[in-house]
Amino acid sequence: MLELKQTQKLSPVLTQQLQQAIRLLQLSKLELVEAIELEMKENPILEITEEEPREEAEEKESQDEKREMEELLERYSPSEEFFPAEDREAPDYENMVRKTYNLRDHLRWQIGLSDFSPRERVVAEWIIENIDDNGYLICSLEEISRDSGLPVEVLEPVLRKVQRLEPAGVGARDLKECVLIQYEASGEKDPVFENVVANHFDLFQHNNLRGIAKATGFPLERIKEVFEKIKSFDPKPGRNFSDEFISYVVPDVYVVKGEEGFDIALNNDDIPELRMSRYYLELATDRKVSGETKRYIKNKMKQAEWFIKSIQQRQRTLFLVAQSIVNFQREFFENGLRSLRPLILKDVAQDVGVHESTVSRITTSKYMSTPHGVYEMKFFFPTSINKGEGDPLSTNVVMDLIAELVKKEDKRKPLTDDEIAHILKSRHDINIARRTVAKYREILNIRSSRERTVID
Repeated sequence: MLELKQTQKLSPVLTQQLQQAIRLLQLSKLELVEAIELEMKENPILEITEEEPREEAEEKESQDEKREMEELLERYSPSEEFFPAEDREAPDYENMVRKTYNLRDHLRWQIGLSDFSPRERVVAEWIIENIDDNGYLICSLEEISRDSGLPVEVLEPVLRKVQRLEPAGVGARDLKECVLIQYEASGEKDPVFENVVANHFDLFQHNNLRGIAKATGFPLERIKEVFEKIKSFDPKPGRNFSDEFISYVVPDVYVVKGEEGFDIALNNDDIPELRMSRYYLELATDRKVSGETKRYIKNKMKQAEWFIKSIQQRQRTLFLVAQSIVNFQREFFENGLRSLRPLILKDVAQDVGVHESTVSRITTSKYMSTPHGVYEMKFFFPTSINKGEGDPLSTNVVMDLIAELVKKEDKRKPLTDDEIAHILKSRHDINIARRTVAKYREILNIRSSRERTVID
């Protein structure tokens, strides 16, 4: 018995073009620019749109020839929807902060999660801006006071709060203070250590252990223990955030608070506008050109047209997905991390009208600049934790609550994972297992309760 089957088969060229369009979706901005440069090398039809001075010879062209050429160029030039004309109102990029996650950004992020009042955050910003890459405050509070107009009495307590942030030792004014901050953060209590650092730190810097023993009356072996403890602290606590360790991130999307909500703009800097070469378009209609050459040109024209459209589609999809994220996560953009809600790719895909895989690809290796910092676009799709009543919370919010509980706990009797789970249930109606608390605690680099215990 014969069975007839109807199959649909894509041509190899179309398949290759679709693969190219899909690949462009998931490229980072830098990779996209590289892909454009490579395509231009392989396809002579493509060229960068540039404003050219009008030649006198151009004025002599017949109106019919000019109209025909304009129609061709209009057909194969980028649309203004994705590459705005110069007279269209564009965001003020110079006033947008292109953040990189360096030490100062890390401190700002912690301040956003800590109990700094709005006034203290303003003061802290003056302090943070004067902390160098090694983590030291490079200006005296008197100098900052002169520049900011803030009294030293206001700066001093905020500096102490900044000095309690991570990495331990940050905000110190000298090595001695850096060591003392790290010692305090360790939770240890050692009178010998405190005596040596407070009164004989200059002798320590010259490795004069015997001089310290003689001055203090403590045994030399005890002084050596203090010496080893001091050496265990990091003399440059901010160096792990210094430039050579930073992966610089340039946002693909800017989200800025406007008068009527949030304005969204794509970062098209360095992405060249492409068009068909006038020279090759003329050759395609020249009767003197051989048929083989015309076929080659027309084939390259199709490839160029598809490439330009693929880039436009990439930018359009990126904009629409970013717009959808802002709509779904509006409370985050208004209030910050604590307001981040659970979100899945399917929600955005349905909102935009594309497949989930398209949303996954377009948010890969893309970054969004927000009023609260720069985040990878995948960040806006956190998983959820169920509550007894009300809307579920994102895992980011739950981890933030765990970090806050640990920060405020009694260091002599730290909270166990079971106790944290119980508090989350009783105070916030969050149902979470002990092992889940342990997992989130490990992600946050928080030690176990036993390791956090401080003995007086």
